[in-house]
Amino acid sequence: MGETMLSKKLTAIAAAVVTAGTALFAGDAAAAAAGTASPPRAAAVTYTYDFDNLDDIVQHDDGDTSGYWVDKNGTVVRSGSTAARFRIRSFNSAGKPWIQWYYLNPQQSSALPVEISFYVRSSSGGSANAWNAAAYAGTVNPHSDSGSPSAGWQYQSITHTANTWAKYTFTTTVNTLSQSELNVAVGIAAAWPATRTYYVDDVVVKVG
Repeated sequence: MGETMLSKKLTAIAAAVVTAGTALFAGDAAAAAAGTASPPRAAAVTYTYDFDNLDDIVQHDDGDTSGYWVDKNGTVVRSGSTAARFRIRSFNSAGKPWIQWYYLNPQQSSALPVEISFYVRSSSGGSANAWNAAAYAGTVNPHSDSGSPSAGWQYQSITHTANTWAKYTFTTTVNTLSQSELNVAVGIAAAWPATRTYYVDDVVVKVG
């Protein structure tokens, strides 16, 4: 008799667990159908670029017509054999050259963390004029902005000592929901009538 009662009790507990599990699953399914369920958080992914590979650079250079362009050069490097060389002639205008990368099918999130860091070096230093390290993260390609901040771009004043590598780090979040592409870029922004060359190396992009 006792064994029969115990058996019935265990059967009832098992049924309750199954019922609860079904309810939870139904609740998750309803939330997903309503678009309120949060996507699972994926581990952060890190991309590194030292400009020693053929496929590690997609550049915006204005076609050499406005005085801004980027190429690879082995004269001044922080690691490896080449770095990105930014040649800037702003004269009476303002603007920036940049290098960009894109990643297809990013993790879906309303606030996907993105961290971009890189090293900058030049024969010139100080903060006497408006030269800035610049970084971008967004779901569309960055565009020329004639020096004014555009959506997704961030700036930090270049105040390093001449002929030394200085690290700049930018953090932001990007809404990637229903987006098929994440774009990032690094550049040098100029707003002073002068000619200057900067070198950029060891870019690290952390997503997630």
